[in-house]
Amino acid sequence: MQNVELLVQHALIVTQNDRREVIEDGAVAVRGATIVAVGPTVEIAQKFAASKVIDASSRALFPGLVNTHTHLFQSAVKGLGEDMAVEQWVQAVTFPTAVTMSAEETYLATLVSCLENLRSGATTVVDFMYPVGDPALHEAVIRAMADSGLRGRYSRMVNDFGEQYGVAPALIHSCDTCLDHAAELHARWHGASDGRIGVGLSVGVIWGVTEAGLRAVRRCADENQMPITMHINETAFDNACSLDRFGRRTVPMLAHTGLLGPDLLAVHCVDMDDEDIALFAKHGVTVSYNAVSNMYLGSGVAPIMRMAEAGLTIGLGTDGAGSNNSQDMLESLKFGALLQKVAAHNASVVRAQTALDWATRGGAKAVGLGAEVGSIEPGKKADFFLLDPFTPKATPVHDPLATLVYSAGEANVVTTVVDGHVLLEDGVFRHLDEPALLREAQKSAQSLAMRAGTERLLEGRARWRPV
Repeated sequence: MQNVELLVQHALIVTQNDRREVIEDGAVAVRGATIVAVGPTVEIAQKFAASKVIDASSRALFPGLVNTHTHLFQSAVKGLGEDMAVEQWVQAVTFPTAVTMSAEETYLATLVSCLENLRSGATTVVDFMYPVGDPALHEAVIRAMADSGLRGRYSRMVNDFGEQYGVAPALIHSCDTCLDHAAELHARWHGASDGRIGVGLSVGVIWGVTEAGLRAVRRCADENQMPITMHINETAFDNACSLDRFGRRTVPMLAHTGLLGPDLLAVHCVDMDDEDIALFAKHGVTVSYNAVSNMYLGSGVAPIMRMAEAGLTIGLGTDGAGSNNSQDMLESLKFGALLQKVAAHNASVVRAQTALDWATRGGAKAVGLGAEVGSIEPGKKADFFLLDPFTPKATPVHDPLATLVYSAGEANVVTTVVDGHVLLEDGVFRHLDEPALLREAQKSAQSLAMRAGTERLLEGRARWRPV
């Protein structure tokens, strides 16, 4: 018998390995942060003795989902700014919030978002933090990611332009200032929490950056081996501004400045033409598909199937809770699939397996973690969740993949494991006082909305009483 820390047995395991193998009565043995064995329970239980055993009878085990794009602090603005296009929404809601919030408010809002990700089966999250001037706010986001226990990839935004387009002056800083701070964060936090935390770069939008800024981001990324993520062509406004300022559409402009590459994660990608997709394919750019946010803001439908056919790697993202109202990756699975069916007028264009591939293997590859997460295999990180389908929403179960993608909700995710640590067990977080945190976050968000002036957006609408 070999000793391990954790043994999950009697689960229906959806491995997401190369063969897409499903083990009907399976077990996973975990030593430290790593999966050491996967197979039938009858075989694994005879080989391993564990200090903690989880009986997953009547439950399904899936690899942790990868949320390739969000703004974690935005849980503070859920429900504000309804019925606005993205350009109006950022000016009315998120910019005023970002320049007003304190480090403690940022920490609380971020932690709430992290817990919801974990409750929806997401174990890896890519955060895209706004370019606030106070370093304490950036540190607050990273600390909350670390304290939540999830696998976090934090990105520090560069924004050196855009006041005439409504970018708050307090969010515009010289490129050197942004990149110097990013390098400091990378030196301090990259690899922290036993390797769970990573630090990279982000570019807000093409209308918020100069050509010199784009070139500087590429140099910094190359020098420090830092990945890049960027909102690209979320609406037609991106291309219109890029043509006006640079004489090129957004993606050709990014190619011209050298920003395109396999280390670039392109977010949204709604207003894309054939040349854009070909340039992405040529340079190995990966894509974060944010269907719920694109619908909420009325941005349009990203041509995901055309990009997939061109060989691009596709991952799923929730986007921030301000343009989604949740961090529910299970919603992103369902609506990501449904929106492509609607766009194609073809119900068979996306299968449940395809959507799960985007949320696991695709997302892992898109964020540079394909060798570590995205499937249940020996040698991979022990990042996974257990699904209990016995709620009215999800029962009865015939096909476990279809149940996950089209029927399940956060209530069905009962246990979440990251890096071998059982964070959520039988529906309860073991390392944090979730009820107390939520009450504190409610009070914090209401206070912040009053100070930021976003509370006025509720005029004429029902309001929650102050707490």
